Amino acid sequence: MECITSRHNPVFKALVKARQDRSFLALEGRRLVEDALARGLVPRMAAVTPEYVASHGHPGFACTLLSPALLSRLCSTTTPQGVFILVETPWSNLSEIGAFKRVLVLDGIQDPGNVGTIIRTAEAFGFGLVGITPGTASPFSEKALRASMGSCLGARIARIESPGQLRDIPHRIIGLHPRGARAVSRADLTGRIALCLGQEAAGLSEAILALCHETIALPMPGGTESLNVAVVAGIVMAATAGVI
Repeated sequence: MECITSRHNPVFKALVKARQDRSFLALEGRRLVEDALARGLVPRMAAVTPEYVASHGHPGFACTLLSPALLSRLCSTTTPQGVFILVETPWSNLSEIGAFKRVLVLDGIQDPGNVGTIIRTAEAFGFGLVGITPGTASPFSEKALRASMGSCLGARIARIESPGQLRDIPHRIIGLHPRGARAVSRADLTGRIALCLGQEAAGLSEAILALCHETIALPMPGGTESLNVAVVAGIVMAATAGVI
């Protein structure tokens, strides 16, 4: 396989064009690429450097051999690890929500690190689908992917275009709210649950709150005014899963 060294090469130009296509998700580095493959994602386009092949062998999927200088043009990391793939962004369909006992709704959570951490936790505690409302950070951004340790590539994540799409789901919709009607420890978290989390500062939107069958709160007897939303999410999801 000949190594491409010119940025004018048509194959390299095709990779650059595909890199800009929002229907594709760009993944860099051996760990993230191997995680994506293990979770069943299929590279649509890919590139490796000769140095990567020399160290790790052929990656096992169709790829283009690029010089390190050209590969770095595709990658956003400061020190690329020599492997780059494009996969179809793995959005799920919200219509699948009825198949899962426990689902999570992220409403306007803007920090991608929090989004990634919450999705990793959701996968750990058996939440089958995560719904993302407008204004929530993309779970497929680089920071969210890193924070999720790859969970964003395997979890079912669906876009919620309008809160009204949740009106007829077969779940009790429970909103986490600082002034919730019931403490988490006293709430009935059994059965089919859609747990809704909002921003740390602003909380849930009025549109989501209006859909909630119940609101719950996490009492904090100490002096802290609030907790990071990802920390709260972990505590409440563990309680919902019945492990604490």
